[in-house]
Amino acid sequence: MKKKNISGVFAANLVKARASAGFDTPYKFYHKNGGKRHFPFTFFHYTRVEKALALPGPESMRSILIALRLMPSQGEMRELIRSYLKDLLGGGSTADDMLNPLLSGVQAAAPQADDMRWMRQHVFVHMSVDEFMAVSAGEEAYWCAEALCSDNSAWRAPELAQKLNISSAKAEKALESLVKCGLVIKDRSGKYQCRHEGKFFMYPGRLEGMGQRLGAIKGFWEKSRGKQLFERQILVRSDPGAMANYKLALSYSVDASHAYATHTSTTGSGFYLVRAEIKELKKF
Repeated sequence: MKKKNISGVFAANLVKARASAGFDTPYKFYHKNGGKRHFPFTFFHYTRVEKALALPGPESMRSILIALRLMPSQGEMRELIRSYLKDLLGGGSTADDMLNPLLSGVQAAAPQADDMRWMRQHVFVHMSVDEFMAVSAGEEAYWCAEALCSDNSAWRAPELAQKLNISSAKAEKALESLVKCGLVIKDRSGKYQCRHEGKFFMYPGRLEGMGQRLGAIKGFWEKSRGKQLFERQILVRSDPGAMANYKLALSYSVDASHAYATHTSTTGSGFYLVRAEIKELKKF
């Protein structure tokens, strides 16, 4: 039975935030984020939340926010949290009286550009936990995955191994692990190809236990010792709120690098690492 203090606003904002994060169905959102391994509730319960038939507790809400993979300053995240707190406080004027003084002075971040919103919803594919664990299991698996997910062609293991400068046996083993998790498919002729042609992947980096694997992938990047093509740095004095907004804008700029990517071989094509960093040096 629907509780009286659960408004349809929170449920609508949750659906909106989920779609904005690139999960077009509740099923993908729940299972791409690890299912019961991440969420302290069942998929059936989550569907009730989206239908405004149930309100998640604080712990459950935290797991939802992490799985959305949105920055705290994004508009979708802010509206979602506000509507959740209002329902948690019972709704009505009492909740408004408590929340308005707290949130009225908070400035909204710049809205996400329409082209980036479209890319997140239609071009990006959220890598499941199982897929990410297989990809990050070792250097050979990682580069085989990157190669196949960045190319529309099908490859035999020896050909791909030669291209990536790894042993054929290790490439074969890595490719089979990628087939097992469902990220890669193997045709009858023995060629391997990414299941999602022409798509870009987003890692489940904020989920519990993913940090160590992300660190391993960064190690694979550093080991490649590629030449640096561009660097620009500046030191500014600012405050945490302003930097939070800028962090969001900077993340969109990095994501926009996908507009320059290719899924076919070109003269001199290769993997380029695009990295952005904001670091607090000292208080002043």
